[in-house]
Parts: sequence; structure tokens; C-alpha cells
Amino acid sequence: MLTGQKHYNAAEVLEIIDRYSHMKRALGYEVENPYANDIMVADYDNIGMPRGKYKISDPTPKQAFKNKSILPERLVKEYQSKITFIDENSSHLKRERDITILHWKLSGMKTKHIAELEGITDRQIRNILRKIAETISDISAISDISNVS
Repeated sequence: MLTGQKHYNAAEVLEIIDRYSHMKRALGYEVENPYANDIMVADYDNIGMPRGKYKISDPTPKQAFKNKSILPERLVKEYQSKITFIDENSSHLKRERDITILHWKLSGMKTKHIAELEGITDRQIRNILRKIAETISDISAISDISNVS
């Protein structure tokens, strides 16, 4: 843990995990879409419907994201700090299931869908995520103490 980096309790870590993909998107990072292979919308190109020149028929999103500095500087720093915190401390997880579940959650997948993939209930997924948050919080506290000594 870097000096000056904030320590988060388990509840705060769980909230950061929940909002991780939203924070990365807000900062302009590419985030793996867990639903990319799902066919949720008809492919209009195959049925003769016109597509916009840049694949966006509505110009509003293009205009809204033209200027990437939408967020105030305070929020940018906060989001970067939280993303770095999760990235640094999640590497200490050992169990394969924990790593897999955290990967899917950080990429924005809903707990219900993670549960379907893992073959367990969404309550079990929430409990595993809670334990992951506790582990990350404990690891960061231990590394913070060791950096002080």
C-alpha cells in the first residue's frame, strides 16, 4: 500500500467493488463487457436497417463524451485512488473461486448472473464477495501497518 493511501473497512471495500466498473468507465478506461457475447439486440445491419456512420445513430452520446473531463478533479482523484486500491490488494487473493467471482464483479456482471455461471445461489455470491471485501480490507490494514514500521 502506498504511503498516504487511505485504508477502507470491509463495507467500504464492498461498495468500491460494486462501483468499480462504473468508476473505470467514468474515467474513460476500457472495461471488459461481461455481456459482450450475449445477443440482446437484433443486428440491424443484417435486416437492412441503416446504421449511423460511426455506429452511433444518436449523436447525443458522441457529443456528451467528446469532452472527457466531465468529472470534477476531486472525483477523478478519488476514483483513481479506489481503483488502484482494489487493483493492488486483490492480487493477494488465493482461492480460484474468489478470483473468478471478483473478476466478473469488477467487470460489471450482476451477482445473479455470476451465480448462474458458478452454479450457486446469488446469496452465496454476496457472502463470497463480503468475505473478499473483508480479506482485502485486512490485507490493506496489515500492509499499512508494515509500511509504518
